[in-house]
Amino acid sequence: MPSVVQCLHQRGSFERAAALLVLAFLAVRLVMSAVMPLIADEAYAVVVTRFPTLSYFDHPPLGFDFARLSAWLFGSEAPFAVRLPHVLMGSLTAWLIFLVTRRAFGARAGFWAVAAYSTAPFFFVSAAHFVVPDGPLNLFLLVTLWLVLPALLEDRPGRAGRWLLAGLALGAALLSKYTAVLFGLGAFLILATSPRGRRLLATPWPWLSGAIALACLTPVLVWNARNGWVSLGFQSGRAFGGTLHPLTFLEIQFGQALFLLPWIWAPAVWMVWRGLFRPQAPAERVFAILAAVPIALFDAVSIFGGEQLAHWAMPGFLLAFPLVGLWCADVAPRALRIGLAGSAGLVSAAALIATLQAGSGFVTRALHLPPRPGFDWTILSWDALAGDFARRGILADGDSYLVPVSWLVGGKAGHALGPDLPIAPPVWDPRQFAFMDDPRLAARTKGYAMIAAWPGETEAARVELTRLIAAAGGYRLTGEPWVVTETRGGEAVFEVLVQPVVRD
Repeated sequence: MPSVVQCLHQRGSFERAAALLVLAFLAVRLVMSAVMPLIADEAYAVVVTRFPTLSYFDHPPLGFDFARLSAWLFGSEAPFAVRLPHVLMGSLTAWLIFLVTRRAFGARAGFWAVAAYSTAPFFFVSAAHFVVPDGPLNLFLLVTLWLVLPALLEDRPGRAGRWLLAGLALGAALLSKYTAVLFGLGAFLILATSPRGRRLLATPWPWLSGAIALACLTPVLVWNARNGWVSLGFQSGRAFGGTLHPLTFLEIQFGQALFLLPWIWAPAVWMVWRGLFRPQAPAERVFAILAAVPIALFDAVSIFGGEQLAHWAMPGFLLAFPLVGLWCADVAPRALRIGLAGSAGLVSAAALIATLQAGSGFVTRALHLPPRPGFDWTILSWDALAGDFARRGILADGDSYLVPVSWLVGGKAGHALGPDLPIAPPVWDPRQFAFMDDPRLAARTKGYAMIAAWPGETEAARVELTRLIAAAGGYRLTGEPWVVTETRGGEAVFEVLVQPVVRD
């Protein structure tokens, strides 16, 4: 009996199969986006964009602003509303992966590239779902690649119009996340290391494309110049501010394998390595160089960096999915292809279970397991805090404002309590909150400092909050603190300690 893949190949319908796969994963992510509360990073992005600016402390503007635009259009900051652009961008990225892979290696490889992208947990759950900069970054990188791919493959002359549009697309990627600059470096290396590419570099079009992309960064540069270059300093300090940690390299490899699934990560690494040393396969070489630049850079950074995160190299693996598709189509054993297809269902099911767990505690209650300390408050809803503040009349009090302990608490509390309650800069690690220009704060006198705590650790949290307030200066405690308990399925999962404060 012929396999499903054989039937698809016989009917020439890999395009239809890829489209159905994209739509199926889109449906799953739409359900997840409506049910799962905003994680702390998303809530922070939504809250700080209430006061839009040319750029933000953490990232360039487009990484956050699509969510704000959607909130304005829907008139709501509900999770589904603010996530919708990122979910749609994730699906468009999947289809672009199919298009560029089909262009280079055929429709069969394109289908498997989409399958690998859709199944990889990082791209399925985070980059194509959450309000994080990776969604717009990935989309605009793939648009850029689609526009310049004929020139990079050297099978068609580079058209001026495509180069100019590519500059705008790469500029949009740069306005999403700084790491987009590595795509430009990879494209330059591809052109500079081939005779036809060097002839193309002798024309003005690649350079004009790069100039357009850099010009798009003007708002980011203006904002940084006005604010002491804090954003660029923050990001570069994370990457290069540490000491030698050789074992961290292995930890990062393990993290990348988890983010992608080992049976996707290993072929990706192998195909990138192989493509770098196969001059007889120019298409493989193009994708290998584009992928290798960010992967190699952030693997090297993991040895010396002050902060190491496995997802930093994910743009490289995004550009390696066409090579994974080629490997699955031409080289991979049949059992591995079946396993990859089966893992799509397992990953989808796991994501939906995690969504139910975040919303109701379904898993821990069913298995009689305790919630995980130090984790739940960053992903769960803070509805109890909103109810408590409403009952106390704080939300309706035009003299009240928040003083969160950190940007994480500021994001979660600020999103739960809504835009009518101003937020002062957190007393520790304020990030963009330190640059928000909320004119309402100057006239308000009733501050409410807060910190999240695990049940039973509220007293330790009170001591820590008191210490941080004293260290930051500018406030003194007034009145008695109180505790708001957040429950899920009738069980206490975390607490929020609220301490009234006034300005010194």
